[in-house]
Amino acid sequence: MPLFVTKNGQTFGPHEPEDIAVFLGTGDFLPDDYCWQEGWNEWRLISSVLPDRPLPAQPQAVVDAPPVSSPPPPQQHGHIPPDIEIVGTLKLPDERTVTCRVDGAIVSPSTVTIARGVSVKAHIQARSVVIFGTVEGDVHAEERAVLKSSSTLHGDIHAARVLVEEGATFNGKSHVQSKGAAPTKSPSRKKPTNPAPSAAGAKSPASPA
Repeated sequence: MPLFVTKNGQTFGPHEPEDIAVFLGTGDFLPDDYCWQEGWNEWRLISSVLPDRPLPAQPQAVVDAPPVSSPPPPQQHGHIPPDIEIVGTLKLPDERTVTCRVDGAIVSPSTVTIARGVSVKAHIQARSVVIFGTVEGDVHAEERAVLKSSSTLHGDIHAARVLVEEGATFNGKSHVQSKGAAPTKSPSRKKPTNPAPSAAGAKSPASPA
């Protein structure tokens, strides 16, 4: 399947694995660059995806790969280390994967994904919400909310569409509302007296955001 490659803050592709091998041979791409294909939840090192890919004997002339108009998710730049805890409101500018602890709220105009193994205590407001980890708080999604089989949600869902996979744990109520409806105001949360430093971003590609 074709792969996208991210390099120096730009996303290129999609390219077939054989074409990526050519780019590796010419140095346009490096084994330590990251790649992604549809269906993956994270970016991966090219060297881990194409470890034994032989290079063509006589590579064809290589032209600069044009960036795609809409870079694929999840974005890996500007990541938040998993050992960071954010207290307050985490505002994400675009589609991101949350890999750190959050106590407060998560707001995004795009899709918010809570990574597997991550636990947050936050109300989430976004266009779409996909949960692989654990969330304590209400979820407000303009379009859809998805609880994956590994997820746990303690809170209510307000969304135009709700999908709960077999194996997911859901302790709350589901409120199906028309797309674009104004979200119900969430109750304010008490903050600790000594909040941790805050940051914003997406998952760093552990494999790899």
